[in-house]
Amino acid sequence: MANVWFISDIHGGHNNICKYRPFESEEEHFNAIKENYHKVVTKRDKVFFLGDIAFTQERLEDIGSWVGEQKVLVLGNHCTEHVHISEIVKHFDSVHSLIKYKEFWLSHAPLHTQELRGKINLHGHVHGSTIPDSNYFNCCLENTNYSPISIQQIRDKIKEKQIE
Repeated sequence: MANVWFISDIHGGHNNICKYRPFESEEEHFNAIKENYHKVVTKRDKVFFLGDIAFTQERLEDIGSWVGEQKVLVLGNHCTEHVHISEIVKHFDSVHSLIKYKEFWLSHAPLHTQELRGKINLHGHVHGSTIPDSNYFNCCLENTNYSPISIQQIRDKIKEKQIE
């Protein structure tokens, strides 16, 4: 695999997303994220989706067709609200509620501090909010310029936080 990427809170098909993000329509929002994704992710890459991907079957199927050698989903609070889990699993290589990957815990919502056990928590869920602690990194699109973020970019940003 060429690279490892993280993306959270796509909210594809969420009709009210423009109340919270700087886009004119859900379609403009979705297309911008899709375009940004395909600017950086290649067919050889691994991508972790940290929840809240799609509110409609149509958007789920579209996201399921995006490039990536391995696509892993960590379920979010909205993932099964409008689309059944049996449909979701068809579009990902694996689906989890919480998973360890290298020096990280991957979750949708931030984990409690006592559960970190020496790992850094990559999460989404809180959108533009961030936890002022270098043990947490918010992968929500609001914090990544509406684009996936690479594992190396995350490591670099965490180092910057630790130095501050």
